[in-house]
Amino acid sequence: MENYGISARVQSDDLEYIVKVVKSKLIAYDIQVNPVSVRFYYVNSDNPDLGGSFDEIRKELVFKGYIPFLSQNGEHFLEVTRRPSVNFHGVYLNVAMLILTVLSTIYVGSIYAADYVSGPNAFMLRILYGFVFFSLPLMVILGVHETGHYFVAKRHSVRASLPFFIPFPLGLGTFGAFISLRDPVPNRRAMTEIGVAGPLAGFLTAIPFLFLASYLSHEFIPLSNAVVGLNINFPIIYYLLGLITPPGQPVFPMVLAAWVGMFATAMNLIPVGQLDGGHIVRGLLGKRAAVIDYLFVAFLFILGFKYNGWWMLAIFVVFMGLTHPPALDDYSGIRRIDVVLGVTALVMFILTFTAIPIK
Repeated sequence: MENYGISARVQSDDLEYIVKVVKSKLIAYDIQVNPVSVRFYYVNSDNPDLGGSFDEIRKELVFKGYIPFLSQNGEHFLEVTRRPSVNFHGVYLNVAMLILTVLSTIYVGSIYAADYVSGPNAFMLRILYGFVFFSLPLMVILGVHETGHYFVAKRHSVRASLPFFIPFPLGLGTFGAFISLRDPVPNRRAMTEIGVAGPLAGFLTAIPFLFLASYLSHEFIPLSNAVVGLNINFPIIYYLLGLITPPGQPVFPMVLAAWVGMFATAMNLIPVGQLDGGHIVRGLLGKRAAVIDYLFVAFLFILGFKYNGWWMLAIFVVFMGLTHPPALDDYSGIRRIDVVLGVTALVMFILTFTAIPIK
């Protein structure tokens, strides 16, 4: 496409490059240059495929160190700014955190395995059980969850880090995992799909472990002098599948690992802030998602009177930013498949959420 009615003084090779890229995709009626950005003013009717054109511009400029975004508050314009310089952590940090998290989950798993092993080799068996029946399934579920985010981000040409696992050698052995998006989210469709990908992948991975854990829990009998550790509440999906562990007996390590996977799915799908659920709701509803953010953070504070962990999550969400930042193109619509994904996320949340996870 060629622009018309444009008079702009190109002051550097960078500006010339930006103008060339944008002009090749967008019909604008004016360009304004200032020391920190370039604005291209346009009319929607001149750009019938504005979303597609913007995404092509975004793919080229972002990888060259620029951030383009659309604004339709008043006059419509596409603005390009230089991307701030950021130093990302190398893969060594990911590997170190992975190793530490494996070790911490093996340690915690060995504690829960103590009710199932005895004899002269009990220590080594506890370590083995801790790895095979707790650390391995839990790390697989969390890893697949984050890998889901990673690959869908890549599909939308959004660079992302490898997963960062968070070790914590108490309680559940880990605070979960996360990936870091190294590019801004381009549009609401990408925001929805990246947000859904992780919980959906983790949920589908956890389901086979539910059945395997239930089977193994009947094969491995706890010791007569076993001490009941965590007293967990099971979400709806366990009742639907008939996989409830009888109360008053130790929880088999893999049962706990699968439960943690389901709990992580529910926690991530809470539609607030930077959680996966916050991505999904912001992608589906746009600016209107702010109402959902405030309602659910209030809901978390209320639930905190029943389970203190929700207070910690609510404070974390508020600290990280209660409302979700917009996409670069916050105006292009979403597809029917994205609505289906949103409904799927809601169903997963209902199936996996429990108000008081640990008694």
